[in-house]
Amino acid sequence: MADELTILRGVAINRVFTTAAAERAGIARLRLVAMAKGGELRHLTRGAWSADQPADAEDLHLLRTVAILGRQRGMSAATAQSALVAWGLPVDRATLERVHLIRETSATTRRSRDHTVWSRGPQLVEVARDPVLTTPIWCAEPAMAIVHTGVAASPEAALVAADAAVARGLVTPRQLEVAAAGIPMGTRGAAGVRRALADVDGRHESPGETRTAQVCRELGFDLEPQVWIGPWRVDFLVAGTRVIIEFDGAVKYDSKADLVAEKRREDDLRRRGHVLVRLMWADLGRPQLVKERIMAALALAGA
Repeated sequence: MADELTILRGVAINRVFTTAAAERAGIARLRLVAMAKGGELRHLTRGAWSADQPADAEDLHLLRTVAILGRQRGMSAATAQSALVAWGLPVDRATLERVHLIRETSATTRRSRDHTVWSRGPQLVEVARDPVLTTPIWCAEPAMAIVHTGVAASPEAALVAADAAVARGLVTPRQLEVAAAGIPMGTRGAAGVRRALADVDGRHESPGETRTAQVCRELGFDLEPQVWIGPWRVDFLVAGTRVIIEFDGAVKYDSKADLVAEKRREDDLRRRGHVLVRLMWADLGRPQLVKERIMAALALAGA
């Protein structure tokens, strides 16, 4: 006889099952509560559970999005950061406490305990992403989901997601411009979102590179992304100079050999007459420090 977890996974859709589905399979609600207390299940929202432990905060948000979508009446879809998670786009600087939805019949934006329903408007598309979304769910199309993220979270969050979406071919800068222009008059933060999305560049390969470009742009530096120098590709070159800017996120040297290879790369770039500036996440929160380091590098490079 199949064990309880196997039974519950069998009745789940996109790793989420309801109390009603579990009871139809012969497992009572009180048993679900006990299994959740014992760490075997994750309670997601009223009447919804998962027998799979989420991989991270984004995966947990995706499970909660699936669960809350499942209890909506009428045509509903994910938007803002909830849609970004479904698409597999970055949600840097965007909170994940609330699920964001669009309901076809909703004329105004409304907030419930664990989710927000936005007013209707954008085109909806089905999204599937194996193995986390094996059954498609409805989402706002990427451009509008990105704009909604900018309004709900921050312009920076919208820009990070936009760069990634453009790089993947999910959206074009023109589509983002049109979506941003369609933000209703009087929406708080709309101007900041429009300004941020005017700087979309799909050549940025990570949220850290997007934020690096944004910080440097605000400091008045013109950066050229993904420049080849001899056999090496660098994150940025300060336009018209020999100053290289590289973003270092999490430690990316898995072995001593990786570290040695990076040292040889840097030495060769310096032999070619370039000066390197390495920035980390903590540095991006201190723009004056970034400016000082770049100015010192420019002076050293004779720019």
